[in-house]
Amino acid sequence: MRDTAYATLALPVLGVVLLVSACTATAPALPKVTVSGEAFSSVPLNARRLEIIKNWQMPIEAPYIGHLQQPLPSSLVADWASRVLTPAGGSGELILDISQASVTKVKLPKQAGLSNALTDQQDSRIKVEFEAQLMWLQPVGGAQAMMKLSSSHSVTIPESSSANDVQRAVNECLQAAIAGLDKQARAELARLDNIVLP
Repeated sequence: MRDTAYATLALPVLGVVLLVSACTATAPALPKVTVSGEAFSSVPLNARRLEIIKNWQMPIEAPYIGHLQQPLPSSLVADWASRVLTPAGGSGELILDISQASVTKVKLPKQAGLSNALTDQQDSRIKVEFEAQLMWLQPVGGAQAMMKLSSSHSVTIPESSSANDVQRAVNECLQAAIAGLDKQARAELARLDNIVLP
């Protein structure tokens, strides 16, 4: 009789424990934005070293949200440069000066009217902007060049977006902006004589 009473009491307690653990379970973390894979293959350049300068002073007030990202947007640009702009020459240097690596989230105005009140309106715009200057100084032959690189990407997110949806949109913007920077850099480098090595 006592065993039956314990079993009857244990079932509701077990149910409550399972319910609480299900409620407190966290959603899986979104993958970090990375610079890897064939899309960002190395470009051997006629220089002996690469210097990366982060001149972007990151604001920490709205609408800027770059300081909340991991990795930081400027670090993502630096990772891209370290992977792609590969010094493979005997002399000279490359200098990448990062002047902007921002992520912003701006509220969008709501559309008035009864029909709009019943729809999932676009709530905010996420925008990533990268700007940098790439300088090439090659004392052998006196060659030098300067390229201005810039890339941006933006998306809007609806009112119903969860925190994970917002982070997914930020990650999408970061990945698209770094891909745009990569594409522009490769095009600019291809126009210069003697900088890209075979």
